[in-house]
Amino acid sequence: MKNNFNFIERNIAKFLSRTPYFKKNIKKSYQRINYHIYKKKYRFKSNFKIDNCAHKNFDTFFGYYDKSPINSKNQFIIYHSSELNTQNLPNSEIPIQIVLYNLLKNKVVKTFMTHSYNWQQGAKLQWIDDKRFIYNDYDKQKDRYISKIVNTDKIDVEKALDYPIYDVYNDFSLTLNFDRLNILRPDYGYRNRKENINFSNNKNEGIFYIDLKNNASKLIISFDNVIKLHYKENMENAKHWFNHIMISPNGDKFMFLHRWLDGNRKFDALIISDINGNNVKCLADDDMVSHCFWNGNSKIISFMRDKNLGDNYYLINIKSNKRKILGKGIIDKFGDGHPSIYKNMMLFDTYPNKARMKELYLFNMDDKRLIKLGEFFESLKYYEETRCDLHPRWSPDGKKIFFDSVHSGKRFLYSIDWK
Repeated sequence: MKNNFNFIERNIAKFLSRTPYFKKNIKKSYQRINYHIYKKKYRFKSNFKIDNCAHKNFDTFFGYYDKSPINSKNQFIIYHSSELNTQNLPNSEIPIQIVLYNLLKNKVVKTFMTHSYNWQQGAKLQWIDDKRFIYNDYDKQKDRYISKIVNTDKIDVEKALDYPIYDVYNDFSLTLNFDRLNILRPDYGYRNRKENINFSNNKNEGIFYIDLKNNASKLIISFDNVIKLHYKENMENAKHWFNHIMISPNGDKFMFLHRWLDGNRKFDALIISDINGNNVKCLADDDMVSHCFWNGNSKIISFMRDKNLGDNYYLINIKSNKRKILGKGIIDKFGDGHPSIYKNMMLFDTYPNKARMKELYLFNMDDKRLIKLGEFFESLKYYEETRCDLHPRWSPDGKKIFFDSVHSGKRFLYSIDWK
């Protein structure tokens, strides 16, 4: 019996996406039945050495797949640690820790607290450079989201900024309205504020440029800009949000997802722009765009829908807008996942199969070789907002792979030495 969901099952899921509430209830029941039929006798399997690389007192995780927890000198890793059981929803009254861990000395250097987090991306914790990292927090007195920069030489907060960050490059950040995000996509939002959002205010909301040196903010792309760029009738009375901002490796451009709700149905588009908000361009808007990653500065890998070619990983040239299916006949059978690139190697994971096992793979884009790194169990106790995607990510030198997993029964940050 095959563990992976087949073509017919995926198309039924696509059809049911038009009725999200109905889909939600059918999907979980169907997954539960399949698990009892296909369940394995093991919780993980790998031919590689897997290390729990964080302290084990509490649940630990790093966050999203587009950033690495380790600095380029392989001296420190940063991660989140939670006393709150991560099978439960995040609680803004219960902070979690930001941990600075010295790999050379095998010890925790210092911890910092944040009240603004979720289980998918944490507090947007990320390295700025070898010595500085940044994360989001909440200023209760001023009732606003902020961010804090930590210097590993001083082992202390170097600077607090009046704005939250989403993606950072050197001394600037791009960000968005986390209140809007929390209402429309709480998996990636924060729960500290109970702000009412005027969803018709599409002129003054969107993506903001944050100057980290001068602690200043300016709007560079509004929802109005993007709606006019690729207008469709189903956008007229929809609720819009942006998500998954990713700055190009050289800092010149960025991509992001434009998403909107027409009733209960969600639509996606992939947008790119120069870093100053000029030359905005729509790369894909055939209803579904999922996970993306920069492949150099002129190409993007995206799992998305092409109405003529279907749902696949695509390699998109951002200058010509030409796209081609990546790994046709090899990786297309796995469906959606979280891709990231190191040189010619594509790292990606899968969603739980019928046995509730998530798989981790490397795909050589030159010789088309596929390497299975392992498979890891996810209980249905971790579901929807509390799910634990593997979110695999590279170390800067490409020698280590980090991922989050709950196969042990708790959420932990792991590493693999794959070479």
